[in-house]
Amino acid sequence: MKKSVLLIIVLLVLLGISCDKLEQPYVSITDITVDSTKRKILLEDYTGAKCVNCPEASEVATTLQELYKGQVIVMSVHAGFYSEPDPSGPYSVDYRVPEGVAWFNDFNLQFNPMGMINRMDVEGTKAIKLASWADVIIEHADQPKLTDISITAEYSVKGRGEITTTVDTKFLDLLQGAYSLSVCILEDSIIGWQKNNDTLVGPVPDIEDYVFMDMLRAVINDTYGDELTSSVDTSQVYSLNYQHPANPIWVPKNLSIVAFVFHQETKEIIGVEKKHLIE
Repeated sequence: MKKSVLLIIVLLVLLGISCDKLEQPYVSITDITVDSTKRKILLEDYTGAKCVNCPEASEVATTLQELYKGQVIVMSVHAGFYSEPDPSGPYSVDYRVPEGVAWFNDFNLQFNPMGMINRMDVEGTKAIKLASWADVIIEHADQPKLTDISITAEYSVKGRGEITTTVDTKFLDLLQGAYSLSVCILEDSIIGWQKNNDTLVGPVPDIEDYVFMDMLRAVINDTYGDELTSSVDTSQVYSLNYQHPANPIWVPKNLSIVAFVFHQETKEIIGVEKKHLIE
């Protein structure tokens, strides 16, 4: 699938102890070809409602996801200082989940906005600054596909609501090492307050009706998932089944399941897939 679109990315970054700020000039990237035989990419956007530069990061993440339609999957994780809720007022809503906070700390992300791309090591770190997101994705978009991941998800209204998920994984290459599976619930179209310092994105200093997309709502199977195998067998389909209660505040039609397979030692993600709960 070939596209010619304007991707707003940044060449200059003002570095601070807590916030990555985008500045002009912008560049355009055209003629992107998405190949279904290539590996899918998980872009984790670590954000916070009180981070003034995070709306810009979200714009970049969304643009990359749209540009690499079907190949780049965004997961927005609220963690870090600027995600901590106030005791009261418009920023008292807590969007954090324990596993997201653990990832932020374990991978030494330090400030918002910050990202990880398939949890790869880039120049000795998994923490990738906003200005490098596009470059890293461009560099790794041609990596070969190593897994086929299939997700089946259903929502049941019994009780308070329950999400049933089955993830089937088939390895396409005889890889070395042990591999695990993480399964997450994301939600779109959550309306809330967001700090902002860019009038091109929205009102300053606060966007009162900001639309949060791709937000991590829950990790179904613990911080670092479940082991799929300690020895890869390319002839086998590895199948794991889960049931998870649906939070009453979640809107089922806005929910998605994201499943990713990663190397247990390096934590690098070798395959990821996304499935809307209600098509």
